[in-house]
Amino acid sequence: MSEWPRPCPIPGHPHDGEPMVITESAWTRLRRWHLHAPAERLPLPAVLLTWPAAWMMHWLQVPVHAVAWTAAAVTVVTWLAWARRNRRARKARETCPDGQQTQVRDLFLPTEAALVAAAWGGWLTAAVAFGPTARPDRWPTLLYLAGAAGGYWWLRRHEAVQAARQRRDDLAAEIADKRLWHQILPRIGLDGWHLQWRRITNLGEERLITTSPENALATRIAASSGAIAEKLAHILGLPYGRIDFTTTEFPGELIIGIRTVDLAVRDAAYHPMTTPWPDAEPSPFADWFGETASIRDRMIWGFSPEDGSPLDLTLVSEIGGRAVGVMGATGSGKSNVLNDAREFITRCTDARMVQLNGAHMGDELTWEPLSALTLCGPVATDEQVRSNIGEALAALCLLVTNRSATLAETGHSTFQPTGDDPAVGIVIDEVDEIVAHVPGAGKALDFLASKQRKSAVFLLLATQRFVIAALGGGMVRANMSEVLIGMVNRATESRHASGAEKEIPDIREYARGAPGYFQRWDPHSGTVTGRGRAFLLGKPPDELTYIKRLVTARRPLRDWNIPDLPPLALDGGQAAAATDTTTQEIAGLRAKLASITQTATQPPPAGPTAAQPPAARIPPGIPPQIGQTLLALLEAPEGTTASAAGLAIGKSKTVALEYLSLLRDRGIAITAGGGRSTRWHRAGTATPGPARPGPAPEDPPPPAAYVTVEALADAVHDGLVDVDDDTRAVLEQALQIRDRQRAGRPHLTVVHPPEDDTAGHRT
Repeated sequence: MSEWPRPCPIPGHPHDGEPMVITESAWTRLRRWHLHAPAERLPLPAVLLTWPAAWMMHWLQVPVHAVAWTAAAVTVVTWLAWARRNRRARKARETCPDGQQTQVRDLFLPTEAALVAAAWGGWLTAAVAFGPTARPDRWPTLLYLAGAAGGYWWLRRHEAVQAARQRRDDLAAEIADKRLWHQILPRIGLDGWHLQWRRITNLGEERLITTSPENALATRIAASSGAIAEKLAHILGLPYGRIDFTTTEFPGELIIGIRTVDLAVRDAAYHPMTTPWPDAEPSPFADWFGETASIRDRMIWGFSPEDGSPLDLTLVSEIGGRAVGVMGATGSGKSNVLNDAREFITRCTDARMVQLNGAHMGDELTWEPLSALTLCGPVATDEQVRSNIGEALAALCLLVTNRSATLAETGHSTFQPTGDDPAVGIVIDEVDEIVAHVPGAGKALDFLASKQRKSAVFLLLATQRFVIAALGGGMVRANMSEVLIGMVNRATESRHASGAEKEIPDIREYARGAPGYFQRWDPHSGTVTGRGRAFLLGKPPDELTYIKRLVTARRPLRDWNIPDLPPLALDGGQAAAATDTTTQEIAGLRAKLASITQTATQPPPAGPTAAQPPAARIPPGIPPQIGQTLLALLEAPEGTTASAAGLAIGKSKTVALEYLSLLRDRGIAITAGGGRSTRWHRAGTATPGPARPGPAPEDPPPPAAYVTVEALADAVHDGLVDVDDDTRAVLEQALQIRDRQRAGRPHLTVVHPPEDDTAGHRT
């Protein structure tokens, strides 16, 4: 044991030794006995001395009026003194940190104290005037005895006296409890630690213990507390998993959490928005939820069983959208958390929802009427679902980019969501399936997780494992703001949420295997900031029936579409694209113009005609219309580049490069050259090789830059270029589409591609 003075004066430490015996006088012990409970014990000597004092003043013939005036003065002073004490107590309670006032009166009221003083002074005046033994029947003495007995009985049962007695009992019990724990702590290996306070919780209790710098570090004890927890559970008679050791914000402090109630036997808590309410008693959490909310509010997904406090998440903070993860094994309750999130998003007037699922469809289809876009199904076997999800992710990436462009106009550092321009929540369940089977999904999620903050777009990803391969990339996990970790089959699975840098407690020991329990991990601080149970949005096994009632009630409240979401060509450009005439026309024109510009701007090949390659099947992940356009570009004699392909299909260069790489992986395309001069050709066609010696036909000069569709259409319209009738009709239709788009969005401008040193190789 170190020489550092212990921070508590409570005895009971093994090294304290025998207590010292101090001899006191009888008067000191009597005085301490009276002052220990003055309200109960000081009246006793006053009762014994008042009668002899009255007899003595009557025998000495003290003037009665002097006694009467003295009694009246004592009564007035008593009222003033107790009024001042009550006023001070009232001010102290109003300035109390918790702001609560106890219902038990800790002080006598001024009127009560004044009446007691008046009764005492009145009897004393009468006794001095008539004598304590005055006849008949010595009535002053009988009145004195009856008043003293009744007054002391009233005093003992007064609320202020009982409250004081309770405080003394609590203090004695606290001292005895600390003395006991100062004997327990050395037995479990915490010699030199001292108990500071004890707090009662709904599941048991928590205790704060402290130590000096010379003893063991609190962080080391908390990191390897299994043996200490087992010893303490053995002493207290508790099963495994009921003792927790956690650190505080200060060194040298530990909080011991003791749970005497088994969480596995507690009933689940229903979400207050459950319709109809399944319990007879109203929800104790109803005050946490309003009819409407803002996406900037914290989303409450559960409660803490220890103290009943809410557990929440922030989806959109003051600086923009966030990325949140939900991890847990099958049956851990991830669907409950996602349904709580969907309920919150649809309750917000300034948010809209997009749902993606790579395996299941039940919950997503139930919420589909309140979702701007819902795509779900088995991506491992359904090519159409793969293509649709890939198209949706590309559109969401474009949405993030387009919204960032508006910041220069508004002057805001982040996009400010409103009812007309809402925030967009992307809820993705089974994200590992999407990453594994949808081409380009990993890079799209990387882009969204790292760039969505300023555009008021937030991610909510759910998966069974939090490894990088399941999330889509390292950027996804690096940009996670909060992670909810549920039940896992191995304790080491939780470490993936921290990047294998810190140990995260296993929630299985806390919940005893019961589903629906999660702990909230904050990657920024590297700590678990809360744990508890998620709300159920319905009574099992009919949760979806309850959700359908909620969806039906909210469906007519607002338009659930996203106003600035880019157009999508889903289901192979047929079902969803047919509802948008402009999108359908653009999709057809891109293919026609790609073939026209390729054949019109390139010279005819010299020599014998090369053999045509066999027909190719468009790989999954590439929309059929875009695939046909890319095949037409690849079959050209000079092939194509990623930039030219992006212009032809209306996508970015990066997206076009992903599509071309996928065609190369399937053996449909090949590359020639390297770097910025890389060109893509159709596999099976003759690629241009080195020039043979001899005279070669003179080629026309290469163009200085790309010939865009709009430039070609303007040139034909102005009569500068002569083309056939079919091409002219297509170009005129392209001009009409462009004019309609500019009329609807006059703030958009056309940006032409920059010139570079490889322009001479482009067509």
